Amino acid sequence: MKIALVTGSAGDTHCGVGDYTYELAQHLALDGEVHLYFSKDHGPVRRPFEKLHTLFLHPKDGFSMLNLPSFKKELVDGGYDIVHVQYPSKGFGKSLLPGYLPENLAGMNSRSRIAITLHEWTTSHPLRKLVIDQMIPRSDLIFVTNEAEMEAISRKSGSRMICALPVGNVLDSQRELADVWNAAEGQPLIGWPELEGPSTREPWSIFHYGLPAKGKGFRKLLEAMHVMREAGKQPILYLGGDFPEGSSLREHVLGLITEFNLTDAVVRVGHIPQDKLAQLATRCMLGVFQFAEGFSSKRSSVASISHLELPLVVGHGSTEEHPYFAPPENNATSLAVLLIDLLSGRLEKEWNEVITRQREFARRFSFANVASSHLDMYNKIRKLDT
Repeated sequence: MKIALVTGSAGDTHCGVGDYTYELAQHLALDGEVHLYFSKDHGPVRRPFEKLHTLFLHPKDGFSMLNLPSFKKELVDGGYDIVHVQYPSKGFGKSLLPGYLPENLAGMNSRSRIAITLHEWTTSHPLRKLVIDQMIPRSDLIFVTNEAEMEAISRKSGSRMICALPVGNVLDSQRELADVWNAAEGQPLIGWPELEGPSTREPWSIFHYGLPAKGKGFRKLLEAMHVMREAGKQPILYLGGDFPEGSSLREHVLGLITEFNLTDAVVRVGHIPQDKLAQLATRCMLGVFQFAEGFSSKRSSVASISHLELPLVVGHGSTEEHPYFAPPENNATSLAVLLIDLLSGRLEKEWNEVITRQREFARRFSFANVASSHLDMYNKIRKLDT
């Protein structure tokens, strides 16, 4: 099978969709010929897995609408069985081009079948929804990242085929690829590290990282830290993420740190490279991801550390089943009470059980599984022509 993946960003570590697509491309290339198109200004920071020979990178000057005719011709001339657009992605910027690709590639004279992955819909900016509205009618297959998104999209997509797949574990992807070759060559598998326990962890340390955005519960988390300090506890938050100078979200978070008198309780570690993420995360006792929706399988920040030896807390009220701790009520006090309970000795007692439960759940984020599900769906839409 010959596949084209189109994404604004690819493996630049500053766009969750781009990082996901870059790893997906490598796993799909185990079973097909994959061509990855992306903005040259948002390209991968490291080369693909060295033993792959069926993955081809195509950096583009950008995705301006002015480039639509030439880009369409390039994709048509490529003779792809599947053209798969990942949207939204940072490297697309505000371009409308992704919205018009499906209708320009569809039709009786096109060999390609069109798939799109909508990484967000219900929380998308109205302008992004306009682009998505343009994509849906001429797409043969729509991927979303959870059941809630599938329900929302199904009301707009008519009879089109929709599939909900969780995001993949970007941090564990290269280990997975290495173990594919290890298994084929009869070599020992790398697997996941054995459990070491919390004895060397910094007491009362909390970890959070990710691409800064609304809906990630910064206020609730920082207010909970304040409540904990008022109760005589001394939590410390290691906050990872690229908060650009002058951005409104940066000012918002800094304002909250000042408002809750947490200057000495929050360590801003900035953007965390993928090769440093596991080391930093597993110095802490607990990861906290207080998302507005509770837990969602679209959240790559949780998926990518789900296999690590780090107990996780998510937000209240998730509609998806998960193995993580969550406060019983949707407020900062409830979160603070839970964190105090966990960090006052409960975690040490339940450590092995918690990590084992999380790792079992983490298998659903395996890129081997995600890629296999993609290929199954690709084959279904190819069969429509037979």
